[in-house]
Amino acid sequence: MDIPSVGRWIMLALAAVQLVYAVRALRPALRARPGERLDAWLAFADPLAGVPVSLALAAGEIGVVFLCGLAVLGPIMACRLVRSLLARRRGPTPA
Repeated sequence: MDIPSVGRWIMLALAAVQLVYAVRALRPALRARPGERLDAWLAFADPLAGVPVSLALAAGEIGVVFLCGLAVLGPIMACRLVRSLLARRRGPTPA
């Protein structure tokens, strides 16, 4: 499948934005307390793992995206989904 050049530039810009979000999420991940570390590191890993996926899409390598990129993003996204569902089930703690 041929991706138009405008789409390639959009995907490159998206990769740059994801990299900025990953850098911004790194500092809170490094400062997180032991009980909050997983959420902070997942918030860092999600945009960081999305950068290679966006770059592969910009290069037109669709096979690389589905095999390699989503193999990394899949567990991260699944872990975030499970944690959000469990947090919603528990509900707020009484003060």
